[in-house]
Amino acid sequence: MSTKKTKHRESRLSKSDWLRHGLEALKLCGARSLNIEALAEHIGVTKGSFYWHFKDRAEFYADLIHYWEYDFNTLMIRKIESLSGSADEHLKSLMGLVLNEELGKYDADIRAWAVFDDLAEQAVARVDKQRMGFVRSLFEEMGFSKKESAVRSRIFYLHFIGEFSVFKDKKERSKYLSEKHKFFTSR
Repeated sequence: MSTKKTKHRESRLSKSDWLRHGLEALKLCGARSLNIEALAEHIGVTKGSFYWHFKDRAEFYADLIHYWEYDFNTLMIRKIESLSGSADEHLKSLMGLVLNEELGKYDADIRAWAVFDDLAEQAVARVDKQRMGFVRSLFEEMGFSKKESAVRSRIFYLHFIGEFSVFKDKKERSKYLSEKHKFFTSR
C-alpha cells in the first residue's frame, strides 16, 4: 500500500478499527489491498492482531461487508425513521445525512468488489433494495403514486451514487442541497 502508515498499539486495535481500516484500504487500493499482511503493515501492527479478531480472511471479508451494510445503510435508515416530522422533512434530513456523514463514500468500491465477490454482490443488492424502498416509501407518504414514487426513488438514489462517484470534494457534493430537495419533491 502506498499510503502513509499509522501506528496503533495492538492492544487497543479493535475489530471496528480493523474494519474501518479495511474499508479505507478498499477505497484507496481496491480489493487486492485486503491482504492481511499488507493491511497489518499499513496499520502498523502484526498479523496476530488481525487473528485476535478474525478467524481468517473469509471471516474478515464477511464482517467487512456486514460492517458497510450496517453502518452505512441500516443505521442511516433507523436514524431517519427515529426523527419526528413529515416524510418531506425526513427526505431532506436523509439528503443532509448522506452528504454530511459521507455515507456513500465506499459504495463505488464495494460495487467494484461485488463484480467478483458473491457476498459483496448480495450485500449490494440488499442495500440497493432497502435504500430505494425506504426512499420510495417517503415519496409515497408525500402523496406520489406508486409508479411515480418508484421512478423518483430510483432517480434520487442514482443521483446520490453519482454524487460520490463524480464529486470527490464534500463541499461540491453538498452544493444546492435545498434546490435538490425542491427538485425531487416538486410536482
